[in-house]
Amino acid sequence: MNTADLDAFARRVLAFHAVRAPATPRWALDVARRSENPACAFCTAPLNVDHRHSWGLSPLVPLNQGGPADTENLLMACKRCIAERGSRDLLAWPELSQRLPPEPLDALLADRLLVLQRSDNHLVEVGRFAKPATVLAQLQERWIHPRFVVHAQRHSDGWIVGWPLAHRAHLTRNDLAALLRNMHQGQWLEHPDVAAFRLTEDVFQAAVWQLIALHALVIPLPLGTALPPDRSFENRWMARYPSLRQIRLRRQGTHEAPWPSQAKDHIPAYSDRPNAVRMRTQRQATREGETKAQWLEARRRLAKRDAGVASGTLRAWLPGERAAMQADVDDLASSWLEARQRKVQGRSQRP
Repeated sequence: MNTADLDAFARRVLAFHAVRAPATPRWALDVARRSENPACAFCTAPLNVDHRHSWGLSPLVPLNQGGPADTENLLMACKRCIAERGSRDLLAWPELSQRLPPEPLDALLADRLLVLQRSDNHLVEVGRFAKPATVLAQLQERWIHPRFVVHAQRHSDGWIVGWPLAHRAHLTRNDLAALLRNMHQGQWLEHPDVAAFRLTEDVFQAAVWQLIALHALVIPLPLGTALPPDRSFENRWMARYPSLRQIRLRRQGTHEAPWPSQAKDHIPAYSDRPNAVRMRTQRQATREGETKAQWLEARRRLAKRDAGVASGTLRAWLPGERAAMQADVDDLASSWLEARQRKVQGRSQRP
């Protein structure tokens, strides 16, 4: 890795943060104007809704950190508080405790937790068969930290992770820098604008989970010059659970890894401990059953459509329409056969 590679990474990071935040929806402003006693949520100063340029909406969980764009996340605030806070998490804004009394501050932070429960990108390291109480315990431990953004980019000899140096005063980022250097043996890459670390392939997966545990929103940087249209970062994680309810229902879905860290020729190694073998067998059986159900449902829909076209109750096929549906059925059949083969191989490897 040379200086040109680091400069290119820094340019992508800074360009990502230079993109303007999404505009406040008009419907959210209209809802806020209907408030009976409008006041700033951060300093309790009264607001004059007729003077539009004297107030605005500030999210409990910043939109560029995965916060939802709904009325429960958007609060009325004066321009002074909005400008001072910027895009920081409430826990990373020390001046807030000097403006609000303890009781309103505790209520505001409690609302922040309620919004976080409905925010995107809640990944946990425990297995997909873990109890909901275990999942919630990990999330609650994570939510006591401020949320922040970290960028990652694959390189020829590993990975680069980093963030703008404008956030260097952030306590969590300082702790993270020490963690990457001391625990994961990350190589610090000196640059005037970003804090960057080079991580090897074998420690990157563990480092990503450490980032997630510190409430980081890890965003893969595009290798090209294309940038997202705004800073909402929707669907920017490699894998995500969109809601807390879906976390509780993970037993019904397939397991997702937070990051594909293995190289192309990597040969996975599996534990031969009885509990690990049992859990792996359950996962393979679940995957095989899900893919078979998807294939059978797609085949049923195609047969039903063929019967409707033949009887004249449904419109005729458009050019290439049936071939596309048949290709989808064939792809699902291939996925089921692969899952079935892995299930059979897993049974043959059991002691």
